[in-house]
Amino acid sequence: MKRQERQSAAWVRAAVVGAGVLGLVGCVPTSSVIPSAFTDFSDAQQAAICAASPVVGAMGVLEYGSGAASGSVPPDYTLNCPELRLNMERWTLTVWAPTLSAALAVFVPDAEFLTYYADLRVRVTDGQVTADPTDSVPEILRPEVSRVTVTVTPLGGPPQTVLRGGVVTPVTLEPGTTYRIEIRTAGTPNPWPSMTLDPASGTVQAPLAR
Repeated sequence: MKRQERQSAAWVRAAVVGAGVLGLVGCVPTSSVIPSAFTDFSDAQQAAICAASPVVGAMGVLEYGSGAASGSVPPDYTLNCPELRLNMERWTLTVWAPTLSAALAVFVPDAEFLTYYADLRVRVTDGQVTADPTDSVPEILRPEVSRVTVTVTPLGGPPQTVLRGGVVTPVTLEPGTTYRIEIRTAGTPNPWPSMTLDPASGTVQAPLAR
């Protein structure tokens, strides 16, 4: 799907949410995925999944493969690959990868990770956290977007505002700093309301909204 088509679809979903028809922006209701019994993969299963480009999809579901060879595993699960480890247990997902960028790349767009409204996202780069500007938001949806707040809290430091009232203020962090991102919405629950990122260890930890 082209970028423009994806954006239009996202705004349509947001408009429906704004009207109170759905509980989430651009994703399934949080109650639609209930953690199952813990999935303990055999060595052969784990090796096969690791070789099939595993990713994290909507509501923390583990997805792998493509076409007829694709599969998925609902929470809870643990997957240990040579360059990736995933642990989803008790509504909390932890991702370990060689770099923070690699850990964040595990989340597919449908996961809505770091999304704060429709297809607008919080952006993480080396030493900086920012967010997509809100000037593309249709006028009818701007009051709702203006109620979204995004903050960054460095380990041991005070929270700093990245987004408030529709205004984006990039936050610069010391290299290697562990920090927590919190996304607060009004009337449009976010599937991942907070996440802790550790660039030094390539770790992302995020509780899934219930």
